[in-house]
Amino acid sequence: MKNKLVVLALAATALAAPSFAAGPRPLAASAFPLPVPQYLASVITEAAKTYRVDPNLVAAMAFRESRFNPNAISSRGAQGVMQLMPKTARALGVQDAFDARQNIFGGTKYLKSLLDRFHGDIDHTLAAYNAGPELVAKVGPTATLEATEYVAAVKSYYETALRAL
Repeated sequence: MKNKLVVLALAATALAAPSFAAGPRPLAASAFPLPVPQYLASVITEAAKTYRVDPNLVAAMAFRESRFNPNAISSRGAQGVMQLMPKTARALGVQDAFDARQNIFGGTKYLKSLLDRFHGDIDHTLAAYNAGPELVAKVGPTATLEATEYVAAVKSYYETALRAL
């Protein structure tokens, strides 16, 4: 029983802190429901390395957000691969949210800031990316039904990618 608890604790810690503490992970580009296009895979890998986050988490988010579509626009006005809201994009220094490189770098920078704010907690971080950090800080990662579904979907894609490595 003790060994099971230790294994569970280690697994939770590994998922809660997708950093490069033990060195960068490769991107499991073929592990997603749609393979990451090569040109986006290289941008995701570079942005993840720059901001010290797991490229598989970035790719999982990009798949859930836009299905890797740099021209995606949501019904709420979020734009590009990482579905940045225009105000957020501007705050991150993204001049053209439909430029895949700028969008992925901006989204990854934002992801890193949320990971830092929520001390590496994946559920809080993903919920904050979806529903906003202020609401999640007050209410938690189940702030909205949409955020709860978003967290579950992204974590599922992320865990599948990690198992493929």
